[in-house]
Amino acid sequence: MILHLIPTDVDGCLYHRVEVPMHNLKGFELAQSTVLDGVNDEDLQKCSLVVMSRDSAMYDVPAQIRRLKKFNIPYVVDIDDYWKLNKEHLAYDDFKKETRQRWEMLMKSADAVTTTTGRLAKKIENHNKNVIVVPNALDKKQPQWNLIEREIDIPVFGWVGGTHHIPDIEMLKNTFLELHKDDKVWLALGGWTAENQVYHIFEHWMTNGGQYQKYKRIKGESVYNYGHLYDFMDVCIVPLLESAFTSCKSSLKIIEAGYKGKPCIASRVAPFIDDFTDKEVLFVDTRYDWYKAINTLHDNPEMLFNYKSSLMERVKDFEINKVNHIREQLYTTLINGK
Repeated sequence: MILHLIPTDVDGCLYHRVEVPMHNLKGFELAQSTVLDGVNDEDLQKCSLVVMSRDSAMYDVPAQIRRLKKFNIPYVVDIDDYWKLNKEHLAYDDFKKETRQRWEMLMKSADAVTTTTGRLAKKIENHNKNVIVVPNALDKKQPQWNLIEREIDIPVFGWVGGTHHIPDIEMLKNTFLELHKDDKVWLALGGWTAENQVYHIFEHWMTNGGQYQKYKRIKGESVYNYGHLYDFMDVCIVPLLESAFTSCKSSLKIIEAGYKGKPCIASRVAPFIDDFTDKEVLFVDTRYDWYKAINTLHDNPEMLFNYKSSLMERVKDFEINKVNHIREQLYTTLINGK
């Protein structure tokens, strides 16, 4: 049986035969818990493998690693971000010492590490040679990723994301001002959360302090409804400031947009250029190219349609059932080798 740790605000307890939607694994008996510290020894010893994400699955990392080794239970840790953050990142101070040490400790002791890109895998190899790349993928059976066609009269250009993207959105400040002068392009902010001041900053830039009226505020959604944010826009803008940290991220934003049939304008940086070509994404080379790119798609419906079609075809490779065989093979090997 595989114990999959999915941390919540509740102390860990073991539930048998629970479906794990994010994996959709076949051929395994699955159990789910929150944090490993809350699973008693009797339940833990029923497991042949433990799978976790980062360090949030344990309160006391050294103690829980010792417990897994004591019972001879292999574990896999999934690391999907580089642990050396940019100084501008909101979580930089937290990661600088304690979090980084916890991640490194988990990686060094793990029987295997899974990650999302080859670039990040090379960083992980310094801590664990048994690193497996499992690309980020989506479950097309989830209703949130259903394609909802919009009749496009005037296309809406939107951004969807979280609060850690201040440097990325800041690159477009002058672009927004130029668009405001023209007064023809509709903009949208996806993920709006009134209680979080970062979204107020994003909105301030997008609307020139509330003066620009061609603007939509799209409220944030839960993880299982997140995809619906894309339903309210026609083109996705995906700026990304180039750095060692961002180059190790995945192309998930473009994959999500492709699933929803939304063409993308994106920074010509890794990881995007690792996964997509100029046929599928309208890439911009500098922060000064965004204005031209947005207007180009705005004024050319045929080009917009072509980018949409090419991207939708490409993202078919990023479907959860097409990559799950990698996890299944790894887990089977570790369980049989115990």
